[in-house]
Amino acid sequence: MKKIALITLMTLVPLLSQAQTCQTNIKNKTPDSRYKLLNNGSEVKDLITGLIWNRCSLGQTWSGTTCAGEASAYTWHQALQAAQTAGNGWTLPNINELLSLTNRSCYQPAINDTFFPNTPFDSNHNYGRVWSSSPVASNGGYAWSVLFNSGYDNNYRKNFALFVRLVRASQ
Repeated sequence: MKKIALITLMTLVPLLSQAQTCQTNIKNKTPDSRYKLLNNGSEVKDLITGLIWNRCSLGQTWSGTTCAGEASAYTWHQALQAAQTAGNGWTLPNINELLSLTNRSCYQPAINDTFFPNTPFDSNHNYGRVWSSSPVASNGGYAWSVLFNSGYDNNYRKNFALFVRLVRASQ
């Protein structure tokens, strides 16, 4: 019996350490009321911006209850190509579009985890960096990304592999 309890505890510890933490004294700018589910729950419409987001990061699939599987990492050029290949109007979001998803009242991840569950935030120590389509104006070797660990943006070398979340205009 002790062995079963120990195995159960060992299974739950990683889940507990990955729980989102939110500060109640900071205004939540991405409440559930901001979003509407589309396409059997695999897409999310932002009712403020009108943008439609792929609910899962590329590499993951919507299982009906969560984003299943591991998110794939892409270089910036691969991310642009993957968005183009996805078709149906999907694009790599610009930095302002991507930042509209951030919720800095929470971390690990800093995104609404009801509508965007299982968002990677620490895989391979890239802290959930997600590519935007926006290059850095002062350095052609860099592009803007968002760290969904904390919700902040930063620039990153285009040849590094980061996560991707696709967006399209409202239809």
